[in-house]
Amino acid sequence: MTLVISTAGAVSCSRDNSPETAASESSKASAPRPEPSTTTTRTAPRAADLPKHAVAGDERPSFGAVDTMASGYTGKDFLAGLSKDWKLELDKPVEQEMPDGNMRTYIHGRGGGGATVSAGYDDHEDMSSLVCRTGTKQSDGLGFLTACTGLDVVGVDHGKASSWLDQAKKETDSLYEKKVAETGNKKEYVVSGVFTSGPVVMVLHRAYDKYSLRILGGAVEQNM
Repeated sequence: MTLVISTAGAVSCSRDNSPETAASESSKASAPRPEPSTTTTRTAPRAADLPKHAVAGDERPSFGAVDTMASGYTGKDFLAGLSKDWKLELDKPVEQEMPDGNMRTYIHGRGGGGATVSAGYDDHEDMSSLVCRTGTKQSDGLGFLTACTGLDVVGVDHGKASSWLDQAKKETDSLYEKKVAETGNKKEYVVSGVFTSGPVVMVLHRAYDKYSLRILGGAVEQNM
């Protein structure tokens, strides 16, 4: 980070009291002052405070700013294996501007069956997020999402992650059907309970006919 320091010197040792000068002084005094920045850092919530079961979309949990999953973890080998096993075509890395104005690198991929993957890199090198999407009618959709929970980050319990995803899907499907029955709107949006393991947090979204599994680094305070 670069710190810029500015100093102001004396403007004048005498004062001109002409009408023109008075008008200029008045204009300066009435000029609006710059508003302070409203940009705030999102504070990571405690894992213990996040929902453990499915909730409606308008009750979805808020996470802190996403950070790298682990120092030096690029996810390169994992993405290569995932693309090979699920016949995904990975695009070249692209730069995208975030709402806070910062740039983040992404690698997107798509498979013939409709499955997609999007890996984000907060510092352009180390992976900070992984989003896997599939259709609710896709026969091997759950298998694909389960493969995504196998992200090879040190500390992630893959057995528990797989079991959590199976239960999370059942709960989101059940709540989705309940909401549709109540409202008649098939475009309902529901979110699973949150699972944390090692340095990542996982959450499953269902919006109409799409599942979206989001795996984020640094978004949750792990200490209980």
